[in-house]
Amino acid sequence: MQTTTLVRLLSAALMASAATASFAADSAPAVAPADQVVAQAQTGDATVTTQAAAALSQDKDLQALPLTVSSTAAGVVVVKGSAPSAELAQKAIKVVQAVPGVKEVRNEIKVG
Repeated sequence: MQTTTLVRLLSAALMASAATASFAADSAPAVAPADQVVAQAQTGDATVTTQAAAALSQDKDLQALPLTVSSTAAGVVVVKGSAPSAELAQKAIKVVQAVPGVKEVRNEIKVG
């Protein structure tokens, strides 16, 4: 009789433990959809920025220029630095505009 009681108590304890674990999993805070969108946008902007900088460094006319690339948000890329001529500055902007995911380029290149 004591064995039966012990088995019942152990079974009840196991069920309570499983129910608690299930409840805890259900009540875990989910990532809000807005937070997911922001995280994806930040990752996408970082990728676009990296690709834009790589595109500039691969161009033989632009690779030696002191240009930096950063992004603000949503595919907007900022190109800063200096170029010896307006033609090279314009070429840099066109190279960055050609990168997939770039929606707008802000030109902050100083010429001269």
